[in-house]
Amino acid sequence: MKNVLFIFLLISINQNSCAQIREDSTILKMDAIFHHYDNPTGPGCAVSVIKNNEVVFKKGYGMANLQYDIPISPATIFDIASVSKQFTGFAISSLIEQGKITEDDDIRKYLPEVPNFGKTIRIRHLLYHISGIRDWPQTLNIAGWRWDEVFSFGDIMRMVKYQKDLDFESGSQYSYSNTGYNLLAMIVEKVSGETFPAWVDENIFKRLGMNSTQALSDYTKIIRNLACSYAVKDNGFANIPGSLTAYGSSSIFTSLDDLNKWVVHFQKMVSSKNPVFLRMLTEGVLNNGEKVHYGYGLGHGEEFGLKTISHTGGWAGYRTIITNYPDQNISIIILSNADDFDVSNYEQKVAGYFLKGQIRNSETKTENLKDLPTVNVDTLLLNKYAGTYQLGPGWIVTLTVEKGQLMTQANGEDKFSTAAKSDSVFWIDAYGASMTFVKEKNGEVNLLKYKSIQARRITPFVANPLLYHKYAGTYYSNELETEYTVSVKENKLFMHHMRLGDFELSPDPSAQDQFTGQTGTVKFFTDDHKNITGFNISGGRIKNIRFDKRS
Repeated sequence: MKNVLFIFLLISINQNSCAQIREDSTILKMDAIFHHYDNPTGPGCAVSVIKNNEVVFKKGYGMANLQYDIPISPATIFDIASVSKQFTGFAISSLIEQGKITEDDDIRKYLPEVPNFGKTIRIRHLLYHISGIRDWPQTLNIAGWRWDEVFSFGDIMRMVKYQKDLDFESGSQYSYSNTGYNLLAMIVEKVSGETFPAWVDENIFKRLGMNSTQALSDYTKIIRNLACSYAVKDNGFANIPGSLTAYGSSSIFTSLDDLNKWVVHFQKMVSSKNPVFLRMLTEGVLNNGEKVHYGYGLGHGEEFGLKTISHTGGWAGYRTIITNYPDQNISIIILSNADDFDVSNYEQKVAGYFLKGQIRNSETKTENLKDLPTVNVDTLLLNKYAGTYQLGPGWIVTLTVEKGQLMTQANGEDKFSTAAKSDSVFWIDAYGASMTFVKEKNGEVNLLKYKSIQARRITPFVANPLLYHKYAGTYYSNELETEYTVSVKENKLFMHHMRLGDFELSPDPSAQDQFTGQTGTVKFFTDDHKNITGFNISGGRIKNIRFDKRS
C-alpha cells in the first residue's frame, strides 16, 4: 500500500512540475514578446489569454501613470474605444430577442429627429456599417473640432440632425461609421426607457461582476485606477487628452480582469447556442447580395488560416483588441495606453505562440513572395509598366524605370525600389507587399493590383498655379455651420479655418479642380459659366460635404 501511495505522489509531483515548467515557459515567452513595453519609464499594456473558458495567462507591462510611477496590472482601467461596439451589439440583439425591435425597423420610428433622406435607414444598416450616415470623427474635425478637445455624445447627435445627404444609399456599400453605433445606443434608450450607460450596467456589467466597468457619459468624472493615455514626444512621453463621451461606438472604460469575465461568458453562451450571442455573429448583406464581414460590433476575419471574431479600438493614446479563435476556443485581449502600440501585430505574436501546432499557414503569401528569387525583366516590358495608377481618391502611384529597375513612388512619399519575382509580379520591400501588373489581350498594361486594390492607369492632371486665383474666396457649409477661406500665396493654394489654422492644398493629379489637404479631398465645382461656386470635402469615411462660395 505504501508503494502505491509513493507512486501516486511521485506522479502528482511530476505532473505539477511539468505544469510549472509550462507556465514558466509561457511567462518567459510573453515577457520576450512585450519586452519593449516592459519598463518603468514608459506606457505599456495589459495582456490576457483565455483557453477553453479559463484564463491561462494575464499580466501587465509598463506604466499606467508616469507621473506617480504606477505600474499596469490586470486591474488597471483603459478606454477600450471601438471594442465597446460589441456591448452595443449585445444590447440590440437582446431587444430583438425580447421582441421589442427588429433588424428591419426604420430607425426614424425611434429617432424621428434623424433627417428624412428619402431612403429608409434600417437598424441593420447601422449594425453592419452600411447606412451611409457620416462618421463623426472626421466630420466634426472638418467642422472645427480639434483632436485634443471634447467630443460629446450631444455633439454627435447634433451633427446627425443637420446632415444634408447620405454618403451613399443605405445598404449599397460598406463604410465603417461610429455614428451608426451612437444611434443604436439612442435606440436602446428610446426602447428601454433607460440611459444607455444604465442599461449596459444593469444588463451586462453587474450581472457578470464587471464592477470596474462603465460606459462614460461625463468626461469630467474621476475614474479610479485609470491608465493615462500617452504619446511619444521629444524623446519622452506626453499626455494625450481623451475627452470623449461617444457611448455606443466607444467610451467604455474597463479592465483586463473585467473583460476576461465578458469573454469567458461570451464563449460559453456561443457554445450553448444562446440566440442573443449567435445573432451577434450574423454577418451583414448588401442590397446586391454581397456579404459584409461584420456582425453586431464584431468583425469576421482570418489569421494564420484560422477563423477569427475580433475588434480593435483606438482613441487618444489607447490601443485595444479582443480576438477570438472560435474553432480553437482561444481568445486574446490586449489593452495599451501607448499611441505607438501596434495591437494587431502583438496579437498575432501572442496567437503564434498559443496556437503553435494548429496554424494552417504560418507564412503568408507575401512572405513567400519576398523569399522568391529575384528575376531579370526586359527593359521594354518595364517601360510598359511605367506610368501613373490611381490607388484611391487623391492617392496615386507613379512608376518609373531607372537603370533597368522599376521604381515606385506614391504621392507625398519617398521613391522606393522594387524586386521582380516574375515578369508581372514585383515585391516592394518598403511596403512589405507586392504589386501585380495585369496584361490585356493586346499586351497593353492598364491595371495593377496592390493588396486588395485594383489601380487603373490614368493620365495625371497637371495643375497650373497661375490659375489658382479662381479658387480664392470664402466658403460656407450650412450642414456644419462652418467657414473656410481659400487663398493663394507664392503660387500655392492654402485653406484657413479659425479653429484649425492654415494648411496647404496640394493639387491632385487624378482630377481637375481637385486638391488634397489635412481635411481630406477638396473638389471644386462650377456653374454653367465655369465659375467656381463651391467645393465638396470627402475623406476615408465621409463623402461630399458641401461648401458654397460666399465671396
